[in-house]
Amino acid sequence: MGCRSLKKIKLFRISLLMLLTVIGLSAGSLTVNAASWHHGTPKEIRGLYQGKRTSQAEGFGYYYTVTSKSFTLAVSNWPLQKDVHLKYKKLRPHVYRLVGHTQKRGIVKGGHSDSVVYRKGKLLLTTDYKTYQKKKLKAFKLDLKNPAKRTHKLSGEEGPIVRS
Repeated sequence: MGCRSLKKIKLFRISLLMLLTVIGLSAGSLTVNAASWHHGTPKEIRGLYQGKRTSQAEGFGYYYTVTSKSFTLAVSNWPLQKDVHLKYKKLRPHVYRLVGHTQKRGIVKGGHSDSVVYRKGKLLLTTDYKTYQKKKLKAFKLDLKNPAKRTHKLSGEEGPIVRS
């Protein structure tokens, strides 16, 4: 009788070990898939960024407001372009792909948004994903002429005018 109970205990332990192994492997595969896409925006790019004015008619230089749940672009004399329901994927160091939904507002059409954001020091550069696929980091070359710089408050008309 003592031998049978030892066999039952041994069989129970082996079954338990196999069950834990199967659970561990299935949970491991879920975390691998979830590691590529994340909800919201990356902490590295959150904040307020402003570019310089490009003409005398602009009241302020364009600016980006990045929060944990939205990415907003504001250009003087244009309606806000706000992307929500975001998820992001890190493409390389300091480069993120943001996918979400652009809210309909005025002449801004609502719909799917797919962009790439590159943070270089205090500068924030953006482009659409198709352009980034073709040109990689060269896609941000045009944006470097008037980059959005991290700031704590927006500046108005006093800023210099940048000629493209």
